[in-house]
Amino acid sequence: MRHKNRSGTYVVVFLHFSATTYNNMRKPVTNTSNYFANPHEIGVGEINPLRALSPGLVFETVVEDYIRFLCYYGYSQKNIRSMSKTNINCPRNPSEDLISNINYPSISIKTLHRKQKAKVITRTVTNVGPLNATYVATVHSPEGLVVKVTPNKLVFSEGVQRISYKVSFYGKEAHAGYNFGSLTWLDGRHYVHTVFAVNVE
Repeated sequence: MRHKNRSGTYVVVFLHFSATTYNNMRKPVTNTSNYFANPHEIGVGEINPLRALSPGLVFETVVEDYIRFLCYYGYSQKNIRSMSKTNINCPRNPSEDLISNINYPSISIKTLHRKQKAKVITRTVTNVGPLNATYVATVHSPEGLVVKVTPNKLVFSEGVQRISYKVSFYGKEAHAGYNFGSLTWLDGRHYVHTVFAVNVE
């Protein structure tokens, strides 16, 4: 979904956390081997139109985020300027690791080394529900992967509609390979579900 924010800039608003990951028999979706499907196999699931009408919180991703993605991915500044018709200046040391911080409603970390300190990812949510709302975080992570959210409570009011939070991932005891989990914000009426995929080495 695309809309114009208060500054007049068009943003892409992601509602994929209003999707469901259950099949028509209300059982978890499975893959071709009949195992429960992971986020790489299932994608975002099937959109629930009624829930999408009242998501509570949304992630706004602006055009600049996509331009930065191209920078981080290694496209030349000249080509990016040509494609985007902008005078963008890419960081001096672009890296695919920076892609994880683009304001997207899921989190993917290409590589988390067991010996490195916790990797911290930032996200910003915009309240499109009741003006006064409090959301509390619930994390489901696989054994060994330590995931912490700061702050773990988001308090919105008439004067506060956008809040940033940080999610840290520490993989010293995690299993090698991709570790999947989720972060859910709950206010008693809405639940804003974000999946994460962390590749531990």
